[in-house]
Amino acid sequence: MTKLYSELAQVYYEMYQSLFDYKKEFIFYEKYLNKYNCKSVLDLGCGNGNLAPYFLASNYNYTGLDLYAEMLEIARKNNPDAHFIQGDIRNLQLTEKFDAVIIPGRSFCYMTTNDDVMQALQSIHNTLKNDGILIFDNFRAQIIFAAVSKEFENTVEYNNRKYKRISINSPNLQTGWTWNWHATYHIEEKGKATKTIVDESILRSFTIDELKLFCQLNKFDIIEIIKDNSSFTTIARKS
Repeated sequence: MTKLYSELAQVYYEMYQSLFDYKKEFIFYEKYLNKYNCKSVLDLGCGNGNLAPYFLASNYNYTGLDLYAEMLEIARKNNPDAHFIQGDIRNLQLTEKFDAVIIPGRSFCYMTTNDDVMQALQSIHNTLKNDGILIFDNFRAQIIFAAVSKEFENTVEYNNRKYKRISINSPNLQTGWTWNWHATYHIEEKGKATKTIVDESILRSFTIDELKLFCQLNKFDIIEIIKDNSSFTTIARKS
């Protein structure tokens, strides 16, 4: 199980301020939320709550949900006026129904088995209002597996800390288009010894046709699919 969202929650927060453009991401979601007149939004895999301030500032009825208490602790600290709850995407226990569900940051890639995918989509279907909208992004299997064995590096500076993450991927293929992500984090801080942490994850990518079928089986109608380099975003309506 990955440490990235528990033991490394603060590392995630500080690194991803540079690795993600949260304002740009919000603008993308807002385009479609406005188009389909969505006012209430459930943000699944909300993590540190980096999208929350944009939704709040635009007067959405926003709820963020994440599996990890450590991520939610940071989210609540940074966004005291936002509503955050801990839960599992595969078994949402919510009484409120939402106009829209978003799953940002390729978080759906942790649904590594077919059973995970089916449970998650069924759970989301039950959480949406009639004709509710689902927007989520995933890695494209054809692109990921063309370069799955390559090593890559991210270097980020935040305040007085420098982070270097070296990632090595390798094919897994046990439960779909899955791969192993071996990440080594080197954390440098002035006056302190460099700290090294190793993290292991299994992630899943999808072909577009594969994800279309999963949506169809769980009573979602595809509205639009948007390709973007190694990922694609699916916009679907509850049928």
